[in-house]
Amino acid sequence: MSLYKPGRPTEVKPLDPANTRKVPSAKGEYRIINSNTREVVYVGVSKDLNRRMHDHIRSGKLSGDNSIFAYKQADGRASQARINDHERSKIEQHKPELNQRAGGAGRPYKR
Repeated sequence: MSLYKPGRPTEVKPLDPANTRKVPSAKGEYRIINSNTREVVYVGVSKDLNRRMHDHIRSGKLSGDNSIFAYKQADGRASQARINDHERSKIEQHKPELNQRAGGAGRPYKR
């Protein structure tokens, strides 16, 4: 069983209300991408992608015209443990700056 449908994540500009309404209130993986460099700056998972996107907008982590919120909705049968493992592999793959702690320890994975 695959966690996500094949293909690239769906990308939305977070400051466009028409786009933000398209983000589902569902479990999945998301990335914050710098639209100028196409660099992945943050990788995360959430039980509610829409709420999490708005959390990042309010916190300033996702702001301006140079940010893209890219997401993939998880298969409803996927366990949280498998989703967390997938998140770890994406953090290792992209090495996003906002997922790193001082000293390079990264984020703790106990949930």
